[in-house]
Amino acid sequence: MTRLEKKGRDPLIVFFYIFIAVLILCFVVVTLKIAFSPVCSADAQHVCVIDTWSIAGLTAAVFGIAAALLTFLGAFAVAYWWANLDKKVDAQVETRTNELIEQRVQDQEVKFQAQIESNVQAFETQTTQLEAKFQAQIADNVKTLDSQIARLEGSFQFIRKELVIATMVFPPWEVEEWAYELLAVDPSSEVSVRMVMSYLDEVDYFLPDPSTPSKQKTLRFMPSEDVLYYWNKALEWREIVKGQNDPAYISNADWQINKRRPRVEAYEKQKGEDKHEDSR
Repeated sequence: MTRLEKKGRDPLIVFFYIFIAVLILCFVVVTLKIAFSPVCSADAQHVCVIDTWSIAGLTAAVFGIAAALLTFLGAFAVAYWWANLDKKVDAQVETRTNELIEQRVQDQEVKFQAQIESNVQAFETQTTQLEAKFQAQIADNVKTLDSQIARLEGSFQFIRKELVIATMVFPPWEVEEWAYELLAVDPSSEVSVRMVMSYLDEVDYFLPDPSTPSKQKTLRFMPSEDVLYYWNKALEWREIVKGQNDPAYISNADWQINKRRPRVEAYEKQKGEDKHEDSR
C-alpha cells in the first residue's frame, strides 16, 4: 500500500465497506434473535400464529434485498474504481517517479559534494606543491642573480681600476680635473691615492732616490719647476684620501709620503741655506 492510499480513499469505497459491516452485523443480530428469541404473537388460546419457516422466509427476503443492494453498490464501486484507475495509476507512478528522482538527486548531490571536496583537496595539494617549487625556483634564481651581480660588480671594479691606472699614465696636473669629477661620482674611488703617488713621482723627478735607478727625464711642459709645488699637491690629495676614511688608502698614501719626506725636508733645508748665503 502506497503513501497515497494511506492518506485517503474514495468515499464510495468507504461507504461500501461500511455497508458490508452493517449487513454482517444485521445478519448476526437477526440470526441470534431467531435462534434464541423467536418472534411470536400469541392468540387468545396462547398459540403462536407465525411459524418458524415464515420467519425464515422473511429473513431470507430481507437478506436477499440487502445482498442485491450490496451487489449493486459493489458493481457501482467497481465501475467507479475502474473509471479512476488511470488517475490513480498516474498519481502512483508520478509519486514513485518523484521519490526515485528525489532519491537520485540526493545521491548525485552527495556524490557531487564528495567529488568537489576531493577536487578541492587535490587542488590545494597541487597548489602547495607548485608554491613550494615556485619558491625554490625563485630562491635558486635569486642566488644565481646575486652570483651574476657579484661577478659583474667584480668585473666593473676591475675595469674601473684599470681605467684609473691607465689614466694616471698622463701627468697628474692634466688629469686632476677628471679625478675630481670621478670622486664626485664615486667617492670611494682609489684615484685619490693614485694622484698622491703621481705627484710624488714628480717629486722623485726632481729629487731622485739614490737607492733606486733614476727615471729617464723627458721634455714636458710642467706647471712649476719647484719640487715643493708637487709635494704640496701630494699633501693636498692625502687630505682627500683621509676624507675617504679607507684604512688601506690612508696607509698607502702615508707610506708613500713618509718615504719621500726626508729628501723633501733636506731639500727645504738646503734651499733655506742657499737663500741665507745669497742674502749675505
